[in-house]
Amino acid sequence: MTTAAMQGRMSTISEGWARHVGALGVTQIIGYGTIYYAFPLLVGPAAQEFGVSQTYLYAVFSIGLFLGGVVASMAGPWLDRFGAPRVMATGSACAALLLAALGVAPNLFVFSALIILLEALSFLVLYDAAFAALALGVPIGTRRAITRLTLIAGFASTLFWPLTGFLTENLGWRETYLVFAALHLALALPLHLWLIRLTRPGTAIEGEDLPQAAQPEWPIVKGARVRPAFWLLGISFALTGIVIAALGVHFVPTLLALGLGTQAYLIGMLMGPAQVMIRLIDATLWRNFHPLSVALISGIAIAGAVAALQLAGQGLAFAITFALVFGAGQGLASIVRGAVPLALFGAPGYGRRLGHLAAMRNLTMAAAPFAFALSAEALGLRLTLHASLAIALTGFALLFALHLLVRRSPNP
Repeated sequence: MTTAAMQGRMSTISEGWARHVGALGVTQIIGYGTIYYAFPLLVGPAAQEFGVSQTYLYAVFSIGLFLGGVVASMAGPWLDRFGAPRVMATGSACAALLLAALGVAPNLFVFSALIILLEALSFLVLYDAAFAALALGVPIGTRRAITRLTLIAGFASTLFWPLTGFLTENLGWRETYLVFAALHLALALPLHLWLIRLTRPGTAIEGEDLPQAAQPEWPIVKGARVRPAFWLLGISFALTGIVIAALGVHFVPTLLALGLGTQAYLIGMLMGPAQVMIRLIDATLWRNFHPLSVALISGIAIAGAVAALQLAGQGLAFAITFALVFGAGQGLASIVRGAVPLALFGAPGYGRRLGHLAAMRNLTMAAAPFAFALSAEALGLRLTLHASLAIALTGFALLFALHLLVRRSPNP
């Protein structure tokens, strides 16, 4: 494909994209809201009823995230073979069943096992599967569709934190899980079934192109450079993910430990708007940027945020800078995890690659919050932040090495 043709593709998007983005936006809000964002609000009353510490249930949650990496590696090829909407429909049915079972769990052992299963199977219904569904349903302009999807899904915490609090206070934590199960059964599952009818992918043989496969908008990496490019990308995403996961959990406690006091909570509120704003910028001003360029911006933003955090105790401006830049980097990270693999390697095998990348990312991110807390206790917060900055800079360096490798790749 010529450069002019590719530029033409970058200015267009498949007809009917809004239906796919809108449907997946709803299911991603439900998925992230019920599987991730609700847990910190439900863990307290559940731990109290079962007579265990919240730390125990957070450890169970982390085990589920860790196993989610294993499941992602196995389930990624299913997205290519059966079509992502079919996999997501199955995932919605499983999520509804598991959430309903959580609402009636008779004891701690059953509750813990269900939490682990729910988190382990989350790959089937969340971003990676949704990105594969967009590659199938929006074959032209997939990168812009991914950005628009993340804009919608970014409201999951905004909606589900107050909703979960309201339901828990007025109904109870068990009944809240039952309401969440109903949302998957009544909304997410029908929408995924509808997407099956829209795309009609049929059953593809693994390794072959799916019908309506996403068309390349940039020259893809070929030949001997594919393997090193994939490993550079995967390790970089995993390292950056460690920092995002650790500081995402310890965001406010770290600011408190640095002496920000009650201002830490107000500063924490800046992260969400920063995510939305950077995604709007990506959807407008940067819409024709190569996704790898956006990934470089995300990587350096995360490193810059950690550097600002180390100075947060010296002035409020540094703390505000940390919140805004970290939110921006995190907001872009959600986009590039789906857009970069598609831009670099193309649509064939996209689901398999997303699965392997998710496995590398989840296996490291699951342990990151615990490792950060342990390091801060053993080595001190300052050294822990220095180590976090080193990890973030290493992740950015690997991305830059990937950028140089891609620039040397010949155009197809």
